[in-house]
Amino acid sequence: MHRAKKRPLVFAIVWIGAILIVAAFRQWLPLPDPLDVDLDAMLSPPGVHHWLGTDELGRDLLARLLAAARATLTITAGATALNLVLGALLGGIAGFLGGWWDAFLSFLIDLFWSVPFLIFVVLIVSVTGVSMATLILTIGLINWVTAARIVRAETLRLREMDFVRTAQAFGYTQQSVLLKEILPTLRTTLVALSAFSAIEVLTLETGLAFLGLSLPQPTPTWGGLLASGLSYLASAWWITVVTAGLIILTLASLQLLSRGLDTAKLLESK
Repeated sequence: MHRAKKRPLVFAIVWIGAILIVAAFRQWLPLPDPLDVDLDAMLSPPGVHHWLGTDELGRDLLARLLAAARATLTITAGATALNLVLGALLGGIAGFLGGWWDAFLSFLIDLFWSVPFLIFVVLIVSVTGVSMATLILTIGLINWVTAARIVRAETLRLREMDFVRTAQAFGYTQQSVLLKEILPTLRTTLVALSAFSAIEVLTLETGLAFLGLSLPQPTPTWGGLLASGLSYLASAWWITVVTAGLIILTLASLQLLSRGLDTAKLLESK
């Protein structure tokens, strides 16, 4: 890959890595507690004491953004891992076994795509209540369709290749061929899918916050901070602008990462 083409990918890796590290070690940074209320400093603009300003209760915005990063990224990572595992297994089984397995998966995909994705999430979260575990399970168990379709298509291609036929000729069971031969071959595809899936999950979590279905207060999330900041856009623009900028940079980095990994996959297959 040409050096100029590598720069966006390097930026994406550095940005995502920095966010993960800072969020993981936030409590060791010299920052105020993200839940500390200071009414004397409410809606203070960025300055020496509060680098990114404060919110409507005088809470330090930088501290809250980093605390929100941990919650938001935990939901994103958990839901992404769950939908990739589910999508890889269902897509792999349908593509390798075919028959009624493939017909059943096609039915499920049509079912999930016939109803807007957000409606599924809103219905489930409204019934079960909002928590980190609920959001991870709900988003992960619904957002598997894209991964399943791509894995199914790749499995259909791989099952006709020589290494799969050789394994079958040596008497390997269908389960062994799928789990030990086909799915490991799809690791590059799954890594690229993980970045794309994380974009969907992060965008969905942000959207749920505007519906009041993200994590409840006082736990901050990026979507929750953005939603609350819009109420003070005229008097405290920094809440919305900084939070939106952080979300946009993270989404852009995930997009660059997904494209870079997809390009690497194409080069690897040549």
